[in-house]
Amino acid sequence: MKSLIAIAAFSLYAGISALPAQADFMSGKVLAGLCESDVDWESGGCVGYIVGVADAFDHLHLSSTGSADAGEYCIPDSATREGIVELVFKSLDENSDKLNNRALFLVSNTFIDAFDCNADLKYPLE
Repeated sequence: MKSLIAIAAFSLYAGISALPAQADFMSGKVLAGLCESDVDWESGGCVGYIVGVADAFDHLHLSSTGSADAGEYCIPDSATREGIVELVFKSLDENSDKLNNRALFLVSNTFIDAFDCNADLKYPLE
């Protein structure tokens, strides 16, 4: 009986580990759908995604301009969470023809354009 369980466990492990790896990045279309949703957890996912990208983007901008002492953040201290979320909402709405691109690219490019950030960090869009 133990050998039967071992064979079944190995078969399950081998079958699962043979599945191809796939990165599933959020598209602008998916992000726009979350942002337009009336369902709290979906709209919260939208806000969380945008704020998370803002934090990561600001760190990337800081790293590209120098050390913590010499570098500067892109998004100004006066920017609010609500303000950057509204900025991205507006950009997604005005650029609906670009929603097939990765959400990361669209959100980051919105910050670059709005806050005059390092244009070298701008993502090319389709």
